[in-house]
Amino acid sequence: MSKFEINGLYTLPNGIHLPCGLNFRDKLWWRHMPGVVINVQWPDGWVVLREAPDGSKVSTRSADPNDHYRPWMEANIGQQKWDWDWGMAGDDVSANRLTIKIRRKHQDCAIIAKLMWS
Repeated sequence: MSKFEINGLYTLPNGIHLPCGLNFRDKLWWRHMPGVVINVQWPDGWVVLREAPDGSKVSTRSADPNDHYRPWMEANIGQQKWDWDWGMAGDDVSANRLTIKIRRKHQDCAIIAKLMWS
């Protein structure tokens, strides 16, 4: 690959930067997989870890996107890193935002996710 092609792996065709810290396979997925990119609020809040048979719940405060968004995404869209993935791109850290890319065949769910989490 030429230097231009390697540098081109770090931005999407519309100029949006790819999420940082990705391995080569993930960079190819973000760059070449047709899909929809949405930007949502970084999650923060309480998450139920498990529910006991007597009805009591064990919960903790979490800011991990996998705790907040992954259950809905896997139930309605599919497997992470195949049908969708999340990352931080550009100024997401300073703006407290999260970038999620969803494969084109699930683009109708992208609208729902954007409305639910923005």
